[in-house]
Amino acid sequence: MPETRADVAGLSAPVRRNLWAATLGCVVLLLVYYQTTASVVAIWLRSETYAHGFLIVPIVLWLVWDRRLDLRGRSARPAPLVALLLLPLGFTWLVAHLVDVLVVQQLAMVGMAIVTAWAVLGHDLGRVLAFPLLFLFFAVPMGEALIPPLMEFTATSTVWLIQHTGIPVYREGLYFTLPTGNWSVVEACSGSRYLIASLTLGVLYAYLTYRSLWRRLLFVLASIIVPIIANSLRAYIIVMLGHLSDMTIATGVDHLIYGWVFFGLVIFLLFWVGAFFRERDPGPGAAVPAPGPARSATAAPLTRALLLCLSLAALWPLLALALSGGGAGTGDSAVVLPPRLGDFARDEQAAWAWRPGSVVRGDSTAFYRRGERVLGLYVQYPEGPLDGDVVGSVDDLVERRSAWRIVAQDTVPVQLGARRVPVRQAVLVRATGSARLLVWSWYRVAGSYTANEYLGKLLQAAAALGWGDGTLYRIVLAAPSTDVPEAAAQLLQAFLHEGCAALDAALDAPAQSAPR
Repeated sequence: MPETRADVAGLSAPVRRNLWAATLGCVVLLLVYYQTTASVVAIWLRSETYAHGFLIVPIVLWLVWDRRLDLRGRSARPAPLVALLLLPLGFTWLVAHLVDVLVVQQLAMVGMAIVTAWAVLGHDLGRVLAFPLLFLFFAVPMGEALIPPLMEFTATSTVWLIQHTGIPVYREGLYFTLPTGNWSVVEACSGSRYLIASLTLGVLYAYLTYRSLWRRLLFVLASIIVPIIANSLRAYIIVMLGHLSDMTIATGVDHLIYGWVFFGLVIFLLFWVGAFFRERDPGPGAAVPAPGPARSATAAPLTRALLLCLSLAALWPLLALALSGGGAGTGDSAVVLPPRLGDFARDEQAAWAWRPGSVVRGDSTAFYRRGERVLGLYVQYPEGPLDGDVVGSVDDLVERRSAWRIVAQDTVPVQLGARRVPVRQAVLVRATGSARLLVWSWYRVAGSYTANEYLGKLLQAAAALGWGDGTLYRIVLAAPSTDVPEAAAQLLQAFLHEGCAALDAALDAPAQSAPR
């Protein structure tokens, strides 16, 4: 029987009131965290990878509408104790705000919106609308951390397929050469766009198509695995098209067109196969409980729950405003590198046409010589609380459009004073010529050394909250290298062994001279 207006009107007044109050609470919360909300929308606008975020809220509203019959006869009693979950979520947002970790701020904000809706709706209504609410997390633009491993997997699998086709191929990092031309795996080739789109659609499809949890989980797993494998096949097919056509096709804009057409076909086949295992929907009538006595007949409990949620949520932006001047940084004093570090003397004439990428204004660079060997020391730091952040995935060693490229990366243990610390090691090659550099990079946050970005952010957060001196540096060492980098590695380690104490003193000087 077709649905009538009476079906929709069957929702009790308390249920309708709670739904409107939950919507109002979420909207007000997004306005309270307007900077975080604006950052989400800005990423949707500028990135094709996350443009699907504009569809998430309409999809959530449609999912709520689709479950409207299941809301009939439900208890509309708010759950104010749930609002206590806003405390850890708000603290997470505050810490992420102080150290400028945008994705954590966005996740915490969406989590607070979901908790607010849950507290206002109550447990009974919240249970029915759990999936639509949780689906809001897909509005957060996240997944950039997957790009490097996906690029590595794509390069490895593509070269493996080419080799098993019988075509000679030489690989160096993310670059590989065939007899007909050169290829490289860039961010657009990582397949992260395919993976994010497939996972979002796969979760929605699994929820709408299956009833049992194990079938839903299996389809979501397939939505993760299939696009990763499909992206490797896509890269292989494009390379083969270019190779067999003597680099006349699949090397320009058609490269991207073929990729999206192939991805569309893969997703269609995934959903087509998944449809064979769909489970019959028992129908909306089967899930509708018998109407019971309406609870929460007055608006007072609802108003108290809503005001409690908004009060706890608004606390954290106020704390962030109060702490806004205490972020980690080195202040306005420049780092002065000493003229001599052990047996290494500063050489003002030595230089090479490379420098690490940076998003901060603070930069002290010096070259040191011992005998015939030369190395470069680069120290990057924020010049104030409004400057950028040296800790994070944006601190690429190679700037965009640079003539240098990374052909190998690893983590190696290095002796830094009395501690042995893992640092990032990279081998850089100049695209034109045979120049090679061995590069080590790590962070010094509040006096502690680390190359781990997550640990660096935690140390930075502790310093922002007053547990540390607030100094923040990225240190990069570089030395010319031959095909065997052991000699360059020994030179860098000798430099650190002899000059680590003096370098520490130079880095501590700005913090000690800054006004307190």
